[in-house]
Amino acid sequence: MKIPPRLLAKSYDRDKYQQPPDYALYIQHNRDVAAACKALAKIVGAIALKNAGLDPNLIDEFSKILLANGWIQDLGKGNSHFQEMLSGKPELIQLLRHETISGLLACLEPRFVEWLAPLGKAKFIAVWGAMGHHRKFDAQTVQKDVTELTVYVTHEDFKTNLQEMAQDLGLSEPPLFESDLVVAPNKKDVCDLPARESLNQIKALFNKLESEFKDELSRRFVALIKAFGIAADGSASGVAKKYKHTQNYSLAAFIVENLSQGLKPSDLTTLINAWAWNNKDVEKEQIDLTKLPDGFEFREFQKKVEVSNSFLTLALAGCGSGKSIAAYLWARNWCAKFQAQGRNNTRIFFCLPTTGTTTEHFKDYALESGIPPELISLTHSRSSVDLETMAQTTNREEANEKDENDTTKAAEAALKAERDKIEGLALWSTPLVVTTADTVLGLMVNSRRAIYSTPAIMQSVIVFDEVHAFDDYLFGHLLVFLKNFPYLPVLLMTASLPEQRRQAIEQVRPDVFYVPGDEKLETLPRYKIQYPTDFQQVWDAVKECVANNGKVLWVKNQVEWANVTYTQVKEKFPNIYVNVYHSRLRYKDRSDRHRQVIDNFKLQGQAAILVATQVTEMSLDLSADLLITDIAPIPALIQRMGRLNRRATPDEPGQPKPAFICKLPTDNEVKPYEKKDIEITETWIHNLLTSNKPLSQRDLAQEFVAVNNEEEYNYKTAQKRACFFGIPKDSGLWRTRPGFTRCEGYTIPVILKADYEAWQKQGLSGNPDTDWIRKHEVAIPIRKEALNWLQFGGIRIAPKDAVTYDYDEVTKEGTGARWL
Repeated sequence: MKIPPRLLAKSYDRDKYQQPPDYALYIQHNRDVAAACKALAKIVGAIALKNAGLDPNLIDEFSKILLANGWIQDLGKGNSHFQEMLSGKPELIQLLRHETISGLLACLEPRFVEWLAPLGKAKFIAVWGAMGHHRKFDAQTVQKDVTELTVYVTHEDFKTNLQEMAQDLGLSEPPLFESDLVVAPNKKDVCDLPARESLNQIKALFNKLESEFKDELSRRFVALIKAFGIAADGSASGVAKKYKHTQNYSLAAFIVENLSQGLKPSDLTTLINAWAWNNKDVEKEQIDLTKLPDGFEFREFQKKVEVSNSFLTLALAGCGSGKSIAAYLWARNWCAKFQAQGRNNTRIFFCLPTTGTTTEHFKDYALESGIPPELISLTHSRSSVDLETMAQTTNREEANEKDENDTTKAAEAALKAERDKIEGLALWSTPLVVTTADTVLGLMVNSRRAIYSTPAIMQSVIVFDEVHAFDDYLFGHLLVFLKNFPYLPVLLMTASLPEQRRQAIEQVRPDVFYVPGDEKLETLPRYKIQYPTDFQQVWDAVKECVANNGKVLWVKNQVEWANVTYTQVKEKFPNIYVNVYHSRLRYKDRSDRHRQVIDNFKLQGQAAILVATQVTEMSLDLSADLLITDIAPIPALIQRMGRLNRRATPDEPGQPKPAFICKLPTDNEVKPYEKKDIEITETWIHNLLTSNKPLSQRDLAQEFVAVNNEEEYNYKTAQKRACFFGIPKDSGLWRTRPGFTRCEGYTIPVILKADYEAWQKQGLSGNPDTDWIRKHEVAIPIRKEALNWLQFGGIRIAPKDAVTYDYDEVTKEGTGARWL
């Protein structure tokens, strides 16, 4: 390849620009990343160190290592393969990834080694972050079987880059090279660095150095350097690509402006007051958000959560006890504490297990809070970075090694990387974020979006709600997060928690402060449990309930069962409002369905029947007069029963309501649960029935503790999965790969072919934005054939002859998606 006049770091639209814009230039990108590293360390560095239990006085060392990381990251982009790839050959396979070359230069090339020697051990921390900034370097990293490449160390751009790096890091004059460096596949070729042998050599070096980072504090320090380095690269790439030329942007100004955003205690007072007024039956003109309604009082439970001074609080209270508003009281208290210490950029991450629960919480609390809309986020739409702009060109920086030969898959990977970058950076300017737990806990497995969000997360107080619903992986990530960020304020909330999980939390965080629910509310008799042997009893109960204009909630464990029951109920009760609610609806249709259901359950003097799946356990704030449910694990049943007689209070207790817990069709039909969990539930039901009395939420929880026989939670397994910090000789430190945030699921999100065609007919270029995808995606059961479908915006397209969709746009009725 002919040596290019200017070295590039990014691709650009060559039809639009005769000369590469500033953001695409090798020198400018490296400057931008370095500038971002400086600003991030200055704004968030000391806070992050303190959160991790590290000495904030390490900030100078942290800042210098992070800066070195930033300069080293893309040093290796000045090579012939990378430059050729950006110059019209996107299909070209590189001998080594650019960040791997950066590490080889810094650690193995004698002149670089001598030049960087004053950095000492800090150099290796910086290099580990640099080599891992695309999350693709570990013991399995190998070279490709292609031709040699040349590193353009004599190029003026490369030399200028080293000069600026030396000045920024306080190093001596950089080495001057008489000729470029040649990197060949192996040592039998004449070259300066044989790829195969160099990789083996550097891995052996890193393995040896690993013994110096055995303690947890050292590993935390390294992990933070890596995360902040990736965030710096993301912001540098995104902002520069948005504004093109250096006169149009300043990385430091962008970071300072966005990460200086925060909530004031008065903002949260407005949110809390808005919630209180919205729960009063008053005219809009009577609402005064500067105060609480007359006569309104918070419960004792909520007050105790609010004043907790522990960095970890666990609120164990039944459904309907007011945990959400207690969380905002708690957050306001921490916000006031930090403000008194001079911190004015405190944020809140309110994390829930599912997309459905996240959306409904956002609607119920944040959206009508009175807080300016630009300060709150569900969809992460407020950003200085533009998706369409960033998706105009793609390269192979983010493609998995196995997909690098496939141009389409490489482009999809690049697009997904850009989308993660955008949504992660958007959180920097959004101090109230309602999101799924993955956004925060994904950090434990090097999730790209979570890493980009790290600077915002470090400035936050964090609420994890419904933690009983976390699967084994997600709960393990929670434990590792809590262990490694002991001074980051966290509030955990749930109606029930297995004893083994409670003990696991105590083991990693002995400082946890428990807040139980209000005694009178927790012990209020609410339920009359029945375990019918004759299904006619169920139909009779439904008939009696609707005859008295009651509300029936019928929960099935599988979507197919719910659709069948829905059809049966509609036939038996043609004059009653009947609907079905599950995850097999497009998101926009599910949102409409959700509002229909809530509104109909609120109507007085009118019967209603809702057939649903387990999505109702957390995302539906309704109160039924009769609950019918398939048998399920105990925490799931406690949640379902939280939707029965939900509005009962000690002042207005009413009568206990019936709950029918029904056996499964066959012993083999336990999915999505485990047979052992169902067997434990059967014992739980038997014991509850033996008490022969109306039951309270506390009765359910106490009997759960009595029958639960799970093994002690294996924290070592959780550590191994949490590759962000990792464990010695296995993960973390110099190894950086993404892991799994959750256990493998049973469904996969898809876009219907009809929606894909409708998008195409609009004549829009590129791929759809995140909002469009979120509105149109629908979950279907995983089948192997789906993995081969075409993708659109990173989501697979479901062919019409494979998946059908039952939904009436006029009546809003239908059972959603199903395989043909």
